[in-house]
Amino acid sequence: MQLRKLLVLTILFITFYSQLKAQSNHYWTRNYGSESMLLSGSVVGGVTDLGAVYYNPARLALTDNPAFLISADVYELNTYTIKDAIGNQKDINKSSFGGAPSLAAGTIGASRDSKHTFAYAVLLRTDNNFSFAYRDEYLSDVLPNIPGDELFEGDINVENITKDHWFGGSWAYQAKSNLSFGLSLFGSRTELAKGNSLQLTALDTDNEVSTYQYNRNYSVKTYGFLAKFGMAYKRDKLDFGLTMTTPRVNLLGSADYGYNLYFAPTSASPKGDIYANSYQSDLDVTLKSPLSIGAGASYHFGKKKILHFSMEYFKKVHNYSIFEAEPHTMQSQPDSLVSFSLQDGLKSIMNMGIGAEWYISEKVSGYASFSTDFNAAPNDAVSFVAQREVASNLTFDANFFHLAGGVLLKFKGADFTLGATHTSGTTDFMKPTAFPDINDNTAPAGDQGSMLWNRWQFIVSVSVPFLKDYVKKMEEKIL
Repeated sequence: MQLRKLLVLTILFITFYSQLKAQSNHYWTRNYGSESMLLSGSVVGGVTDLGAVYYNPARLALTDNPAFLISADVYELNTYTIKDAIGNQKDINKSSFGGAPSLAAGTIGASRDSKHTFAYAVLLRTDNNFSFAYRDEYLSDVLPNIPGDELFEGDINVENITKDHWFGGSWAYQAKSNLSFGLSLFGSRTELAKGNSLQLTALDTDNEVSTYQYNRNYSVKTYGFLAKFGMAYKRDKLDFGLTMTTPRVNLLGSADYGYNLYFAPTSASPKGDIYANSYQSDLDVTLKSPLSIGAGASYHFGKKKILHFSMEYFKKVHNYSIFEAEPHTMQSQPDSLVSFSLQDGLKSIMNMGIGAEWYISEKVSGYASFSTDFNAAPNDAVSFVAQREVASNLTFDANFFHLAGGVLLKFKGADFTLGATHTSGTTDFMKPTAFPDINDNTAPAGDQGSMLWNRWQFIVSVSVPFLKDYVKKMEEKIL
């Protein structure tokens, strides 16, 4: 296969892979708490573990014994396939396996008769660190203005880092025996970084060297906070919940930006040399998230079965600029101005989930669930790798669908949860067919292709009561 096609397809593959890993335009991709994961997050009305800190803080006051640790080990297998990527019905495949973000939570001591419940939580909404490098060399006619074949070398490096840490606490108040209200306040520390570099070198038959080097990168670090309000209500066999999550409020943050473009063609080329670079720091940053409203219900069919249903509406976020680099000229061409703006925007969407829980025996319960995870990215999003003056932070336009199932095993002193979840999504795109044009730094589009993402999560969880609960039980037995 010619290197020209391979390099372009590598860029294409990395683009979609890094966009999949970020997943900032999908809101239900991550779930927290072993039970909540097996129910695909459809627990706004009936969450019974400390996942309530995230799903509905009001449930903390109506749960009989929320005072236990969530110690869940979650492993992910991600596979990516570009269909017919290189022609002749040949696909490109990529896979990765490793740990997934989880939740650590606990309750804060309060008297047994108190109507107030307090809890804390630390969770990772996103934690991705992905980079890719490729290099190859071969003999071919890569310079159209020069007769004959050239010895050609190409290097590609792409980096994508996304981390979003949430940390905070929850308060719940039991207004009545079957009615409670709650609030979770989260601080958010978000880091974004992307880099895209391309270096091409060609030696022609006259022993003249042409070089093309392009690099653009940025890093963002921002701090903010958001709140989730909750209401929980119990009546007979029905548990019901309502939540509202506020948009993210920015406190402080900054961005660094780097750009360089160096092009030195052979003397036979009609273009002159290009030398351009700019390195900027402490740029102003804005990062937004949508207002959302959730509702859920859990219906108990006797003591054997529970049906869970949840839905959440996410409001539209109008297009805005995350940061803008200061426009700068090319040192070799003072009349040429280079600009860059990283933008974002979100469509309004609604996700829904349904889950079933049934008691097989006193020690074994089963779970099965399904939920949607619709894409909120705008239709006109432009990839960062496209090398244009305006790029979007969101570019993957697939809708995801989640399936989950597993069992809960109850023993004296501990509960064990074993299960798995599956997520998949497909998107279409136009495949580029040539190297970026030096005039606009974009690659022309060719035939349409498709990208398929599959994720398997494997859950191994242990829930252990706090030591003080054991001590209390022992005291009751002794006294």
